[in-house]
Amino acid sequence: MTHTGSYRLLNNTRFYILVATFLLSLGVLAASRLLIPDDQLFVIRAQQIFGLLCILYWYAALVISPIGYVIGKQRMKKVEFSRRAIGVSAFYFALLHAVVALWGQLGGFSGLAYLPQIFQWSLIGGLGALIILFIMAITSFDAVVRWMTFKKWKWLHRLVYIGGVVAVLHIWSIGTHLAYTPVQVAALAALIILAGLELFRVTKLLNQKHLHLERLEAGTVFLTLWAIVSVLILMLPFAVQNYHSQHTGEAKDGSSRGHQHGGVR
Repeated sequence: MTHTGSYRLLNNTRFYILVATFLLSLGVLAASRLLIPDDQLFVIRAQQIFGLLCILYWYAALVISPIGYVIGKQRMKKVEFSRRAIGVSAFYFALLHAVVALWGQLGGFSGLAYLPQIFQWSLIGGLGALIILFIMAITSFDAVVRWMTFKKWKWLHRLVYIGGVVAVLHIWSIGTHLAYTPVQVAALAALIILAGLELFRVTKLLNQKHLHLERLEAGTVFLTLWAIVSVLILMLPFAVQNYHSQHTGEAKDGSSRGHQHGGVR
């Protein structure tokens, strides 16, 4: 590597993000191993943490661009440059999450046959999200963008929103911690904020190019759309039942009926 190449690499924020991501993954494994002596629990916690890190990085990658439209693209220029590395990091953690879950918890593909149907469907969705993240990752290099042209590359990377929806359904249906109300509230709030930022960007661009509405009218359109989407997001717990919430509820009902029956006797 030339001195110029080394200089460019060491002054590239994407390089430091990717290195930090790798070191973080090693730290997660080391800390989990030290704190959790039980092998099975260690595997469970590792895959949960990797899944959480994937979502956090993915959310960050999604939210950067619309924030730029709110506070100004120039202010987010350096962060925008780092966005691709954040997306690649999301794929890396998603891959670790999948590998640990499949071979650490299930013992390989043969273990899939013994899972409840909702888990099987959810894992298919998770695989779809992983494939989309993989496509995003391998097309994140500058050489690929130049080869595809930026316009085509931009259209391809809009798949990330489809992947995001599939990932949300995957997590919501079988995510253990989503059985707890505070976690559900935090997740719904994050989705509503992201939807608001994206809709602000979309309505702003549509108004500039096609609608040409007054500021008050454009604001009304944005708020109306945001309210509609927020209601749809808030309906998620009713539309997609969380497996662990459902079975926890059934267990409580069974216990309650047992106590009542014992009282009658």
